Amino acid sequence: MGQGRFIDEEVEVRVGDFGRPLSFVWRGNAFEVVEVLRSWRKLDLKRAWWRRRHRDHYLVRVSGGRVFELYFHRGPGRRFWVLLRELSPQTGTTGDRG
Repeated sequence: MGQGRFIDEEVEVRVGDFGRPLSFVWRGNAFEVVEVLRSWRKLDLKRAWWRRRHRDHYLVRVSGGRVFELYFHRGPGRRFWVLLRELSPQTGTTGDRG
């Protein structure tokens, strides 16, 4: 899957069952998630427990067709959501990740 447009900005996310994103606000604009295309978890087990960065990633399609990758940082300390990148709608449908 291509890299897309790198964003890497913290966002406010409303979640549903199992912590899946339902909507998010980015730069004052609200985006409704209409489909979770893929989700995966990255565990950082190589660092000491207090420095680990565990992240739950979601590839989502929003109303209007745009595709974004979000992740929830759930390591020690503050927990927060990040809008990592925007992908092309065609790329998001492949379900494959490189």
